[in-house]
Amino acid sequence: MEEVDRKKSHRSHLSKRKVLKKKLKKEKNGEKKERHNPKAFTFSGGVKSVQRRVQRTLDIASKREKAPGIDKSNVEDDITPPYIVAIQGPPGVGKTTLIRSLVKNYTKYTLSQINGSITLVSSKNRRLTFIECPNDMHGMIDTAKVADLVLLLIDASFSFEMETFEFLNILQVHGFPRVLGVLTHLDRIEDNKTLRKTKKKMKNRFWTEIYNGAKLFYLSGIHNGLYNKTEIRNLSRFIAVQKFENLSWRSSHPYIVSLRIEELNDNDSKDNNNNGETSVYFYGFVKGGIMRKNQNIHIPGLGDYIINDIDEFNDPCPLPESSIKKKGTNAGLRILKSKERNIYAPYCDVGNVQIDSNSMYIHIPNNAVNFTRRKVIFNDESGDDSDDEEYDDADCSKPDISEEADFGTNSNNDVNDSDATINLENAEDDEHEESETDQDEEDGEQIPEAVRYVRKLQKSQSIINEKVGNLSLKLLPSSNCDLENDYDGIDIENGSSNSILSDDNDDIDNYYYGLKTKNKGNLLFNCYVNYSLKDLIYGDNKRIRNEFNKMMNHLGRNSNNRKKDLFEDEDGAKQDEIDQDECSTDCIDDVLDSYRVDDVYIYPSKPKNIKDLQMYWTDERFSDLRSRKFITGGIDNSDEDEDESEGIENEVDENSENNDEIEVDKSSTSLSKGLNEEKAFRIGKYVRIRVDNVDKEWLKNQKGITILGTLLPGESTFGNINIRIKKHRWYPKILKSDDVLTFSIGWRRFQSLPIYSIEDRNETRYRMLKYTPEHMHCYCTTYGPIIPCNFGILAIRSSERTSNFRIAATGVSVEMQAKSNIVKKLKLIGEPKKIYKNTAFIQKMFNSDLEVSKFLGAKIQTVSGIRGQIKKAISTNGLFRATFEDKILLSDIVFCKTWISISPREFYNPVIDLPTWRRLKTQAELRRENNIPIPTKSDSIYVEKQDRPLKKRFNSIPIPASLEKELPFASKTKNDSKKIKNKNEVAVIRSSFDKRVANLFQRLSTIQKERDTQRIEKKKINRDIKMRRRRPIERIREANNEERKKRRYALQGAKLDKQRRKLMMNE
Repeated sequence: MEEVDRKKSHRSHLSKRKVLKKKLKKEKNGEKKERHNPKAFTFSGGVKSVQRRVQRTLDIASKREKAPGIDKSNVEDDITPPYIVAIQGPPGVGKTTLIRSLVKNYTKYTLSQINGSITLVSSKNRRLTFIECPNDMHGMIDTAKVADLVLLLIDASFSFEMETFEFLNILQVHGFPRVLGVLTHLDRIEDNKTLRKTKKKMKNRFWTEIYNGAKLFYLSGIHNGLYNKTEIRNLSRFIAVQKFENLSWRSSHPYIVSLRIEELNDNDSKDNNNNGETSVYFYGFVKGGIMRKNQNIHIPGLGDYIINDIDEFNDPCPLPESSIKKKGTNAGLRILKSKERNIYAPYCDVGNVQIDSNSMYIHIPNNAVNFTRRKVIFNDESGDDSDDEEYDDADCSKPDISEEADFGTNSNNDVNDSDATINLENAEDDEHEESETDQDEEDGEQIPEAVRYVRKLQKSQSIINEKVGNLSLKLLPSSNCDLENDYDGIDIENGSSNSILSDDNDDIDNYYYGLKTKNKGNLLFNCYVNYSLKDLIYGDNKRIRNEFNKMMNHLGRNSNNRKKDLFEDEDGAKQDEIDQDECSTDCIDDVLDSYRVDDVYIYPSKPKNIKDLQMYWTDERFSDLRSRKFITGGIDNSDEDEDESEGIENEVDENSENNDEIEVDKSSTSLSKGLNEEKAFRIGKYVRIRVDNVDKEWLKNQKGITILGTLLPGESTFGNINIRIKKHRWYPKILKSDDVLTFSIGWRRFQSLPIYSIEDRNETRYRMLKYTPEHMHCYCTTYGPIIPCNFGILAIRSSERTSNFRIAATGVSVEMQAKSNIVKKLKLIGEPKKIYKNTAFIQKMFNSDLEVSKFLGAKIQTVSGIRGQIKKAISTNGLFRATFEDKILLSDIVFCKTWISISPREFYNPVIDLPTWRRLKTQAELRRENNIPIPTKSDSIYVEKQDRPLKKRFNSIPIPASLEKELPFASKTKNDSKKIKNKNEVAVIRSSFDKRVANLFQRLSTIQKERDTQRIEKKKINRDIKMRRRRPIERIREANNEERKKRRYALQGAKLDKQRRKLMMNE
């Protein structure tokens, strides 16, 4: 039973100051007092108010509930694949610098160059794969389909760019994974006030696109080529706590994101295709579900393929072993150890191994390069190397050398100031190899693993010669000894299956780092001991197996406690019954060199005797080796027939019976019941997938992310896809039916010709639309591969870089249709020929009586609105009799409304990421390139609407003469004689000189009028200026006048009073 996930309960403090204060307060006040106002903390407003509030609380809680996602991770091993973190942003925003800073924070490695994906361990139970999203449209679409987390980089000094908005809309269509915004180039804004405003503005705009409260990080500046450690550490903490949801499309369609791509050489591939196709290995982690052999897959930008072979490999970036062991317990790692901070970046310069398109390079630091004196190995050599003596006498080491390790060829030594790089490619004959001693290692000096590996690899040939020289036995029949033509040397090169480093159980990097023992120099000896296990296990020649056991006896002749033969025949044949035919030592060497790495298993350490060898090769190892190597690994699907498939199934059954003897946990067996099928791998497994018939041009031009997405059984068929679509509000043009669009549906990207329609109100038909409506949804029907319903769909017109928004429309799949149900209105027009009251004969609507018979009983109508019905065909030329609800006129036009079914064209053009791929151009582009005008129809031209006159004119009413006599004079008709023009007047025709003179006078008068207007305006302006200047003076003058008037009036009053007093005195 699964443990119930219970949240951690709150535990209050039992000590500290606050607890002590509360305790003292309770003791002082006695028991706990009641609230001062208990009614304030209860429900108020009656029963309805309580019900309303409780209902609202429950509604909010129900909105937060959601159905739990199904986790299909590898429960048996409890290992989840790395989460994909995509870094997206416009050019020059700092994507590479951010990846380099995050890698430095997680693994303490500093990457000088970043190519391809980077997988690393971020915590004790989580891994991350960083991918830099390309800026082209197709690359952004592919990245959005697989990204679990997106770091959206925004240039603060420039604000949002068009690529950012396009990528956000692409994410919304394909499930909308987690998005974290990162604001860069803040150091270019010097003013603090402007910086605060910019941050606030950017945050609000970012919230508008995502949601209110979306996290936006600020990276202040760069120091030593990296961002601030504190800011990067905070960003990594937020990445660590992100919870990723299982999107429905990814959960139902298993896929891998290729971390490494390896091309098979022509010698390795069984089918030497000369038509530009090759076989390719894709390495990656299984995600989304179980992947099987012979499963249909789609590679975006390449096409549909089949998984020809799939094998499990060792994890190149494993989680810490201690964390895996402690997952079942509560105890776990607090931090990661330095040795557990694994990183896997095959195309970057991390570690000591770098993979190029043509070769593999082992980088050796300057301080770790040590050269020792070379001993005599071959007969044609005498004495020690004199070059080494010179450096030994001088008590110094050799200068730094970039050595191309061509085993057996003359290496060219070039001086290099940085590192000594060993290029392991184009190696030739082993007979001229040079070897070095382990003197430095014995003296206690620290020699790099790469140097020690090369030295011991060169030394191993002499050991083999010594072993083989003492044996007088035959390894294979004489027919297999003639292998000089097939001998091609030891090719240690990327992509070669003859390479010792390209073992099937691991890739090149993991192989090199996995060889930590002291027996790396004995690889060839191990290959010699373990040649052709396939022939030894499944071969029919018993003599070969006896010879092999005899050879094992020679190798382990010093052992006294030999138990039994490694390969003992079922018949109990003894090892003494061996053919005495001998093969020369040279033939043995050729046989050893002829075997491929696929037929050889390299031991972890050299077996000392036959007992150790037998203890190592247990029954479980043989059964595992048979199931992984020799059943289906080398079978060509094109050459299989029924008999061979039946034999393989029998071998699989026998193999499964042997595997049943291995002890397995009960929990793991219950999960493995569904995986009894051959070559099936669960989520989290690191696999290698072989795909045949891949275009070499695509492999050369491959950039960005590569996805191998599986297809469900029904998704390989084609039909009509009905989409509920809406033109994007930022796209500048409306979309036209039957005009090409590029769709992104599922894993695929393809071109098709859509037809738009709208559902009528009565929901009986889908009516065709010539153009998409504005600001509303419509239906789009297009031809393409079938997909499930309710999945997001994206449509673009062109992927070329433009200044406008490139996403044309977004939608969701509604249903799949075998036949389209879109109809288009068609009006059949006819003319009346004869009219008999409510009956009429109509012509020119049909061409034959057969057509009329198909429309018997159909409704017809005139332009004036008189309805009718078709009754009977009259003649063979399409004339028919119809009845109407009223009498019609010969000038009436009769039409019949019909609906004709429309289906989209069966056009499917998958987008191939090749320069030679031809995309279908739109009609506008073709017209523009060929200078073809837009076709116009006279019926489609809109005539200007003529406005009716405001005053209606009526015909004059005739008045009898007797009545007109009795009318008053004002009401009588008056015949006003019109002025007759003088017919003798002659029109004046001006000469050219007169016209120029008149034109000149007109211009002069215009200039004069303009000058007068300017003069008047200038006077007005001057007047206003003068009035503004005089206003303060006028105010002062008015004030003085008032004072002066007051004084004058006062003096006049005093004078009058004085006169009155005089008069009174006189009286």
